[in-house]
Amino acid sequence: MLATAPDSEGTPMVNSINVDELLESAGRSIQVEKDVPLTLDMGSLTAFDMQPVEMSKLGQGKARDAFLMNLTRDNTQLLFNSLFSLPSTVVEKVKCVQLPAPTTKLPREKPIPKPKTLTKWEAFAKSKGIQKKKRGRMLYDEVAKEWKPRYGYKKAGSDKEQNWVVEVPENGDPYKDWLGEKEDKKKEKAAKNELQRLQNISKEVKLKSEAINQTVKQAHKSTASLGKFQEKSKDEKKAKAKGKHQKFAPVSGDTSSEKEKSLALISKISSSSVSVNKEKAANQELGATIKRSREAERENRANKRRSKMGVKAQTKHFDKKKRQVSRSGKDKSKR
Repeated sequence: MLATAPDSEGTPMVNSINVDELLESAGRSIQVEKDVPLTLDMGSLTAFDMQPVEMSKLGQGKARDAFLMNLTRDNTQLLFNSLFSLPSTVVEKVKCVQLPAPTTKLPREKPIPKPKTLTKWEAFAKSKGIQKKKRGRMLYDEVAKEWKPRYGYKKAGSDKEQNWVVEVPENGDPYKDWLGEKEDKKKEKAAKNELQRLQNISKEVKLKSEAINQTVKQAHKSTASLGKFQEKSKDEKKAKAKGKHQKFAPVSGDTSSEKEKSLALISKISSSSVSVNKEKAANQELGATIKRSREAERENRANKRRSKMGVKAQTKHFDKKKRQVSRSGKDKSKR
């Protein structure tokens, strides 16, 4: 039953709407039967319909829109039926339902944030096992015999700091400025803390700038020209190519270096410390000579064959060779 809102005078109206009667008059029912049950995730209020759709029922145009509308209505009805079957409570005259934990894992919109770099003190405390403890704001002052703030105006121990008399140790110099030394230590401690704070800030800024520079370099290298024609910012430095580069000797100009290398190689071969397999070297040279002679004979036979053939026969022969070469290339690409 759905009750209507009260009128302007505050008197609730008697008229009410019966949802079941409306659905029956429209030929609809809250009970929906499906061959494949829905996969429901009530924690996310989501329903997944795994039932295959018949293309004959889908149709086109208005018939398709009507089919999709009916399918959506039935699935939504099943989702609401499961929602109203959950345990509920009434809070301030409103019916509330406690949803279960969601079961569908949704992807993150943004990547997982990287852990923040530790400061020197945080790294030291972690290595030593020092845990941070929250101290109270108020502290008991032994001199004033009352509770005072730990920091700020009228803090605990302020009366002791304002004393103009300083106790001198037994072995201390009575003519030394003990008050000045106390002030110097206090200033030195404050300066040290400020220096550490600035060092932590500069370290964090340096790490961020290095990450930005690395991202910019990768973006430049992702272009077709590997960043050769990419515009650079005002303070951007030229990227240094990493890795080993092969160096070649000059082919013109001063030949003294080449001469020294040749003499060093000859002296190394002729020295007794280096053993050379002369038989193996001779066999390699003999094999290379035989190979060159066979290639020369093969070339001579081909030239004689071409001289005996006519112009048309030569063109047919070369066309046949081209087709064989192209066919062999296609076979290799398929493999």
